[in-house]
Amino acid sequence: MARSSLTVDTGDLRSLFTTLGEVSAAFQSSRDDAADADACGHVGLAQRVRSFSAEWNDTRRHLAESIGDLGEAALGIAVGFDDVEAKLAASLGGDS
Repeated sequence: MARSSLTVDTGDLRSLFTTLGEVSAAFQSSRDDAADADACGHVGLAQRVRSFSAEWNDTRRHLAESIGDLGEAALGIAVGFDDVEAKLAASLGGDS
């Protein structure tokens, strides 16, 4: 049977935007662990820690950006649905 209505909780989408913003900020503010490499006590291991840290920093920046973009998309969807709902409600109210 075909469904005749669509329910979208834009409050959940706005909450998702906020949460993803917090996650993105956490990724962006993570400290650089390369300085901890010297505590490894072995030159080869310290170099591997530095290498991993540099690669992780790049990956972390990309993740933060992607997570932020996803949050913006969720907010855009919420705004879009709210706008359409307001316009539909106004058009129905004007016909009565």
